[in-house]
Amino acid sequence: MRIKIKIKRAKDKIMNMVCPPATQDLALNTKNRDATIKDFNYGPLNVDEPADYWQKIADYWNTTEEAAKKSVCGNCVAFDISPRMKDCMPGDTFDEDGELGYCWMHQFKCHSARSCHTWAKGGPIANDLESAKWQEKNRDQIEERCQKGYKTHPTRKTKKMYGKTYRNCIKAEGEIQEADPKKGTGKKPKGSGRRLYTDENPKDTVSVKFRTAQDIKDTLAKSSFKSKSHKRQSQIINLIHQRVRAAYENAKDPETKSRLKRAYDYAKERKEASKRKTKKMEEK
Repeated sequence: MRIKIKIKRAKDKIMNMVCPPATQDLALNTKNRDATIKDFNYGPLNVDEPADYWQKIADYWNTTEEAAKKSVCGNCVAFDISPRMKDCMPGDTFDEDGELGYCWMHQFKCHSARSCHTWAKGGPIANDLESAKWQEKNRDQIEERCQKGYKTHPTRKTKKMYGKTYRNCIKAEGEIQEADPKKGTGKKPKGSGRRLYTDENPKDTVSVKFRTAQDIKDTLAKSSFKSKSHKRQSQIINLIHQRVRAAYENAKDPETKSRLKRAYDYAKERKEASKRKTKKMEEK
């Protein structure tokens, strides 16, 4: 019973947390990103044509270029791709090179294929509870505001939970929110609580498995996958690549790590093939 109560309290706590301001404010996000570029060499600007970026950051870390290329935002300890954080970021968060996540070190939306001087091993942050812990650690740096569709209570502006003080956000009455379309459009409507790829359009969803290389092969052999456009297929392949890479890098058991390494290598191979196909299509 106590465990159930603790779980419910944790969920309530997460639900009452607001989105980091930079996820809602383009100007603030750009300001923080530019500062990270200037002060911590966030890059490369173009992940497909990095010039000498990886060699320079390798020199900074006193390591090899090959090792530097493996130290990216996507596996950084402060890179947040939890479900709650994905809901905080409007629009499509995936492309063929990776995905957007939130950087808790520098407070901006960063790309998984890039890196910076302050990279640290141990990520990504993939669950809501871990995300909430990082937000707690960064409370002093976050000027919290309510999410779109919500406002601060006119009289009780804050509330206390578990010894902490939070902004008291309530649903904004009278504010018109865009209704969810009957069929998914590929974009997240304003005010919608839906997540991309999971419930944007149930008929457009492809369930994925990546426990083994064969799981990935089976996923990509499904008719539900093959019927998608190349762009959509690329997004799904990239999602698998990101997830299996995180699982592989966090695995401790040697047998598990070996199995996931084979799956990761296959996912990487399919991702590169997809990128080559995209380039050919763009050249036509």
